Amino acid sequence: MKLDIKVALPIYLCLTFILCSATHAQNSSANQNDLNMARKSFNSLEYVSAISKLKKVLAKDSSNLEAIEMLAYSFRMTKNYPGALKTYRKLTGQSAMKNEWALYYAESLANNQQYEESERWYRKYLSLVPVDKRAAAFASTNLSKINKNPNHWQVGFLNINTQASEYSPAFYKEGLLFSSNRQSENFSKHIFKWDNTPFSKFYYVNKLADLKVINPDSLINSKSRDKQKIRYNDDDTPETSNDNNILSAYTGTIERDTLNLIYGQNKLVKKLGGLFNNRYHTAAAAAFPDGSIIFTGNNYLKGKTSRSADGTIKLKLYTVYGPDLNSIKAFPYNSDEYSTGHPALTPDGNILVFASDRPGGFGGTDLYYCVKAGHGEWTSPVNLGKLINTEGNEMFPSFDHDGNLFFSSTGLAGLGGLDLFQVPLKEMKPTTSPVNMGSPINSSKDDFALIITPDGKKGYFSSNREGNDNIYEFRRSSYKIILQGTLTDARTRIPLPGGRILMHHLDGNDTIKTDNKGRFRRELPAETDYEVTAQKLGYINNIQFTTSVGIQKDSVINLDIRLNRTESAQQYVLNHCDSLKKVFSVKNIYYDLDRSEIRPDARGALNELAELMRKYPEITIITSSHCDSRASEEYNRNLSLRRGESAKQYLVARGIRSDRIKVEYYGKTRLVNRCYDGVNCSEEDQQLNRRTEFDVILQGVNITRENCADR
Repeated sequence: MKLDIKVALPIYLCLTFILCSATHAQNSSANQNDLNMARKSFNSLEYVSAISKLKKVLAKDSSNLEAIEMLAYSFRMTKNYPGALKTYRKLTGQSAMKNEWALYYAESLANNQQYEESERWYRKYLSLVPVDKRAAAFASTNLSKINKNPNHWQVGFLNINTQASEYSPAFYKEGLLFSSNRQSENFSKHIFKWDNTPFSKFYYVNKLADLKVINPDSLINSKSRDKQKIRYNDDDTPETSNDNNILSAYTGTIERDTLNLIYGQNKLVKKLGGLFNNRYHTAAAAAFPDGSIIFTGNNYLKGKTSRSADGTIKLKLYTVYGPDLNSIKAFPYNSDEYSTGHPALTPDGNILVFASDRPGGFGGTDLYYCVKAGHGEWTSPVNLGKLINTEGNEMFPSFDHDGNLFFSSTGLAGLGGLDLFQVPLKEMKPTTSPVNMGSPINSSKDDFALIITPDGKKGYFSSNREGNDNIYEFRRSSYKIILQGTLTDARTRIPLPGGRILMHHLDGNDTIKTDNKGRFRRELPAETDYEVTAQKLGYINNIQFTTSVGIQKDSVINLDIRLNRTESAQQYVLNHCDSLKKVFSVKNIYYDLDRSEIRPDARGALNELAELMRKYPEITIITSSHCDSRASEEYNRNLSLRRGESAKQYLVARGIRSDRIKVEYYGKTRLVNRCYDGVNCSEEDQQLNRRTEFDVILQGVNITRENCADR
């Protein structure tokens, strides 16, 4: 029987719909199963496995928001910076954006050195979470200008590194102790599923003199030219049980440890014995003067693993001691419910600083300290306070021999990831805000676990700037910055012996005397601004400005200064210096951030100055305008010029001739405090730098700058 087309077509379409619906339901069910498996890996902190499963989910459903969020976070936790950037960019494009997505996107942008866009997104996050001081610090800091090599460090890659991870160096006896997840002589069946690498163990080098800076790329290329046979799985596929000697799925870089194989480190680096190296992580240690070691380990002791209420294995501190390091005891303030680790000891071993996410902190992990009391017991932990600890993570502390604390932070403004900071302590309290150590020690990636030698000239730190964690040496460059010049009579050009050069800087004043030919010479410290005042009895002071900021090689700064003899009118001013300074005292005025308009609170001081100039038509003034350290040098110089011109126009509008007002502008070169680029200063301290100062010139004498008691 022939089926009528009018009847057959609806039947066909109906059957097609049923078959498609069934197929869609099967696909949807399969994708849900894939998502459930990915979620299980993610919640178990098995991020490498989660990434693989999430990619499978998103290949079928690219709009699955839960999968995208888990993928972004997994990339973030495995330090896949390009992957995190791409995925968080997608998340921040959603109409219903979570606050933390803006924060993580800002972090990812910084990790990828997109600092201008990163600052914009930190400001976006700050608008969403105004109470977050961490966001405020990043939003107000010019990240690309953070202290470029303020201490002139040279950084080098060490010969103990492999293509696995090496990190957390610590001085031990006459050598170096460090952590590594490198391949040992035997393959381990225990794998850290966070990133599919072996668990970290302790290794050491007997003598610091054996540590050398090398170029790993040149070394590998050289060996390749020698056609040395290196065997590894090189097809960029996941390792399988068919790969030689593989008992577990290590990440590829561990298997391809070309650097370790060709450098032959087995003669240089030894695995540390004692009760350290159990089945889990043992890392981040500090040595006591007697040779015992306090270290970070998983919650595993004497064959027993303990977990928190939510099933997580937390970190704890342990001390190994005895002749063979075969005795062990737990830190009394460990807990199954939070982590405690990253120990640092003062040189005498009597104060311990460590990181912990215990309740009551400022957010993330905070730094705490304990003091050794009677019978060698530790006092209760004390939080190091809000000047150091933030809503982010503070970790990996260490001490130098001058009482400075070094640590890493994600909560203080930095170049990306963990940045290293330095802060002086007095009685375990910070005396200033922490200072970012700048590049090249810090990078856009994670930089952490710094230690420094007693003389302060070199040290070691960890960084993943090349992909995986490695240990780097940093060494202070040896170069000199010399200031030299001649003091002469402005009219006769005759040298002036017996003159004085006063060097004013943030730490005080230095004095240089000119020799019998009027010459002066002084070596300058790096990164310092100076107001230079040249003096000679019978002459008018001459004020100059010089700086060693930004100089990173042997340099000579030539500063020849000419002085004018005092005439009778000028001598009268100098003789009546004290009283005239009081008459012609003028207040500074201040500006809002990134603005040059005259604020209402500045009008009173300017009105008083205008009245003073009308009353004493013989005086002229110099306006010296300044900025805080945020933004570029060129931008700040232009901004300070606009500020000076605003002050001048205000006075001109009140009847003061423009030729009586000279405008000088200095950008950020004359800070009144240490709020340099990257320093976490309060807004009150920053405000002090956004200013215009007024110098009153009377009979050719700068009466404002004259030091009446110093003639």
